Amino acid sequence: MEPAICNYNGLEYNPSDPRFENLSKRAIKKLLKHDLWEATKDEKRLALREKTKLKRSEKRSEKRQKIEQGLIEPTPTKKKLAFLSELTNIGLIMDCAFNDLMEEKELYSLINQIGYAYGKNKIAPKSMKFCLSSVDASLTAPLNEKLPSWSSWKNVTVLPNSYLDNFDHNDLVYLSADSDNVIQELEQGKHYIIGAIVDKNRYKSLCQNKAMGQGIQTARLPIGEYIQMSTRKVLTVNQVCEIMLKWLEYKDWKKAFLEVIPGRKLVIPAVEEEA
Repeated sequence: MEPAICNYNGLEYNPSDPRFENLSKRAIKKLLKHDLWEATKDEKRLALREKTKLKRSEKRSEKRQKIEQGLIEPTPTKKKLAFLSELTNIGLIMDCAFNDLMEEKELYSLINQIGYAYGKNKIAPKSMKFCLSSVDASLTAPLNEKLPSWSSWKNVTVLPNSYLDNFDHNDLVYLSADSDNVIQELEQGKHYIIGAIVDKNRYKSLCQNKAMGQGIQTARLPIGEYIQMSTRKVLTVNQVCEIMLKWLEYKDWKKAFLEVIPGRKLVIPAVEEEA
């Protein structure tokens, strides 16, 4: 007698097959679902890819029609945004003097953050004077490897030595989460220093202590006054840069923080005290 053949969504199977021995109907169904997925996954992925491509094409076509009809403005290119960017009299200095304190993967992470910060500053409606200080061979080598075009960046000052040799002490403000001074607004003519380091918070008060030793004013962004973070109020180099750029655009700290800081790091917006 030929074995009984059952069918499940087009898949034939023999209940007497050893694979199904001692299995419940639910377990058999689960196993057959897996077989069905394995048999059709490539086809389904291809169909999903084509569907996504078609949807994107339709959106582009719809947007193009609206632009031609004058209903919406065309999205400006990065090149045009850079051309329209207004350079302010506010400086951003990245202090790159901490390379010996970082592991190799941390140094490469810093390189990515510097590149991202430069890109955001380049196309921001109001950009800052961008400066890299203390750039030595330990930084130029990975820069050349990860960002080969960095040497041709526009409107960027690269200093092989310290910022102390190039700027007036009275115009410098070192940004530190440990400072007691809170920034209310970014001042024209000031140069704000960011410690260019990725250290997973190993070195406590590093930038604060360095600035105090150099007799430089320190300050922190008013994070706690506008939002509550679920982690320590330490941000990446590019996040600090972007927050400053957003403030220059909106003149609104809360809006700047909420647009830049990832939602996973936020608890709830700080509630203002009632008068």
